[in-house]
Amino acid sequence: MKCVVVFTNRGLSRLLEEGGSQAWKLDPDRVRKLTYIVCVQNRNDGDWGQPTHDQGEGFLIGKISSVEVNTDDPSNNRYIVKFDEYAEISVPDLWQKLGGLRNPVRYLDDLEHYVDVNALEWKPVQPQNDQEPPSAAPPSAPATTQTKALDIAEAKKALAAFYRVPVTAIEIVIRG
Repeated sequence: MKCVVVFTNRGLSRLLEEGGSQAWKLDPDRVRKLTYIVCVQNRNDGDWGQPTHDQGEGFLIGKISSVEVNTDDPSNNRYIVKFDEYAEISVPDLWQKLGGLRNPVRYLDDLEHYVDVNALEWKPVQPQNDQEPPSAAPPSAPATTQTKALDIAEAKKALAAFYRVPVTAIEIVIRG
């Protein structure tokens, strides 16, 4: 069974919040033909991605739902591999078993050698913000008499909460 394997600093909760694994230089057409993505923990880059598992451990497998241009910087030709269902796994030293390559993206032809996907307990990836799916129309904004100044990060967070989408789905463009 073919899949894509990524060596990521992002931990479980961050991957679920973002709805996938992102900022990868990969062949999007090749990945779109695959069913699964396997995430292996990389703790060598510090704690910025909120890692949750041991170095080199395979800890998550996701059912690929789409491959999209990374919204953080669409000009850099990096992609997010989104998944709508996932299962937690524990495959110690998986990255080493796969050869410990420097390239953090690897295509694997024999996933069944490492994981029995038929025995996994699959869970849906829930949207963030109270785990509720977005409604057809966003809720109305409360009436306010004062406007608080926001920086870009605060504005993105507020808009994501208002529209019930991940923060990574919000882009703000300032023209002036």
